[in-house]
Amino acid sequence: MEKINPYLNNIAYYMLLIFAFALMISNALAATLITLILLIWIAQTVAYRRLEWLDYPLFWPIAALIAYKTIVLLVSGYEGKFGAAFEQLSFPLIYFIVPTIVVTIERRSKVVWLFITGAVLVSGIGIIRYLLDITGRASSIISGVNTLSFFLTITLGFTLSYFIHLKKFAEKLFYGLVSVPIFACVVLTMTRSVYIVVAIYIFLLGIFKDRKLLVPIILLIPIVYSFMPGTLDKIQERLDFSNKKQFYSYRDVLFEHSMAKIDDVGFFGYGINSFPRVVDLESEPRLPKSMPSWHNMYIEYLFDGGPFALLILLWILINQTRYSFARYKKAKNDEQKVFQLGILLLLICMVIVGLLDNPLSDQIVSMYFWTLLGMSVL
Repeated sequence: MEKINPYLNNIAYYMLLIFAFALMISNALAATLITLILLIWIAQTVAYRRLEWLDYPLFWPIAALIAYKTIVLLVSGYEGKFGAAFEQLSFPLIYFIVPTIVVTIERRSKVVWLFITGAVLVSGIGIIRYLLDITGRASSIISGVNTLSFFLTITLGFTLSYFIHLKKFAEKLFYGLVSVPIFACVVLTMTRSVYIVVAIYIFLLGIFKDRKLLVPIILLIPIVYSFMPGTLDKIQERLDFSNKKQFYSYRDVLFEHSMAKIDDVGFFGYGINSFPRVVDLESEPRLPKSMPSWHNMYIEYLFDGGPFALLILLWILINQTRYSFARYKKAKNDEQKVFQLGILLLLICMVIVGLLDNPLSDQIVSMYFWTLLGMSVL
């Protein structure tokens, strides 16, 4: 292990613990903490000439992503606030920061547990807000429905990983109970893309790893029906294929627009956050004037930065999948297996959700994503 300042490193670690708990509770606090952690990392890197992060498995694709998007920013520019564009350059740095701060698997476990604790808390808030008819779909106080659903679905992957790998009944019961409010809140967000992801989770883990996982899921169905009968009607309405406007939520129109513009995409794309530049919402009556994006991660990477940006994204996803799968197969302890399996489920979530939205454009989800990938190095 390279030389570090133990006092600064511990301060940064405790900040990371607070960050993990506060991520879905106070976005401003989380962003402030990760900025301070970044400054400590830079100070230690310069002072002790730390270079271990150059050997991380995603060093080259992330370095390419940051360098290339910087060029895109200079050549093609950006739309909207500069802060939103700058986040795309700075958040991937979290991948390099976290392993040098967390250092050990034991510390990593504590960080993950605070993410889970925060998820349980915001799940409870979301469920209460829904039951009191404050919101039509479960949402958090600081973010919209989609952000909450993505965050909870990623976290659910880790709690389910604990459930299937731990052997004792008491441990399985505990993790099963922890998963219940998270799962229930995911259902109440009524976000269709995460329904697909959770179904894949249950199929892969329940059929191939541990069929006991199917028991709590089956038990939750009559509970939802008994206590929240109107919820099933709302879910059926969200999944009503006959109502194309409701089912597609304008994604069919957006896809049509993207196909019409795809041949004109230059090497450096249209610029970061380029959707308003490409689509004239004022002259398109089929789209609402508040439409923010393409609702597709792959199309956004292609249009914002050109084909090379999309290739870098795929490079990151493929490299991380290969790395985590290899670590999972070779791991000799449950803690390592649980975490690497959680990362694999995270990647499934991002790939599937990316077809219907762009989770990496969300500040909270992006910070969560790069933090988890960084800890996979340990």
